[in-house]
Amino acid sequence: MKIGFIGIGKIAGAIVEGLCTSSTGSPASRPGDAPQIFLSPRNAEKSAALAEKYPTVTRLDTNQAVLDSSDIVIIALRPAVAVEILTGLHFDRRHTVVSLIPLVKDADLLPAVAPATDVSRAIPLPTVMKHRCPIPLYNASETVTRLFSAIGQPLPVTDERQLHALWTLTGLITPFYEQLGALSEWTTAHGVDRQTTDTYIADLFESLSYMAQQSEPIDFAELAQHAATPNGMNEQAGREIRDSGAHAAWISAADHLLERFR
Repeated sequence: MKIGFIGIGKIAGAIVEGLCTSSTGSPASRPGDAPQIFLSPRNAEKSAALAEKYPTVTRLDTNQAVLDSSDIVIIALRPAVAVEILTGLHFDRRHTVVSLIPLVKDADLLPAVAPATDVSRAIPLPTVMKHRCPIPLYNASETVTRLFSAIGQPLPVTDERQLHALWTLTGLITPFYEQLGALSEWTTAHGVDRQTTDTYIADLFESLSYMAQQSEPIDFAELAQHAATPNGMNEQAGREIRDSGAHAAWISAADHLLERFR
């Protein structure tokens, strides 16, 4: 398998790391199993570091050289320049193209990569580096699904509207971490040392997410109700936070982010 990356920012770099350390790409796998990976010249420091770290990764001099060397092409360009860069390249029918670009829809993407017709879109997060990541996939072939299965958990969607709704949620990462940070400050202000505080907060919310993941089916309302014992702390905090409009602020932010896809 020969995989090329056009653009090598945080997400693309995490995918490379994930592929090179997965069972498919690790040195312990059978000879010939590890994919050959070709990186575009942009972000020279990151691409050079990855090429030095992994023997199956090569940094090439041009984007076209990446295309010419690859069967699967993963595009991780900034939305503002993506179409201009892609239309300047020569794609082939043999190429399987995966776009990680959030705001470039099929209407603009497909003509830019023609005559390639196996074109899909994906939403990986940096956690693909650790092989723990839900990855929504739109229009993904079996080859693409299998590739992302090596670094995360593929979630197929059937149309762009669904994809964009899920992509919107990735814009809530910063406020999520900021909320954890605010709780960290509150806890340390009450005398708990920083390391204990941050470890507990990170592990607490991970364990709650794990509980939801193990539910069949996942029902957030039922989980919330189960935790809210009468006159208990969760019932009190849930009521206070709902009444403050805090949840509505998250929905409002999501609405505004989704507008960017329209």
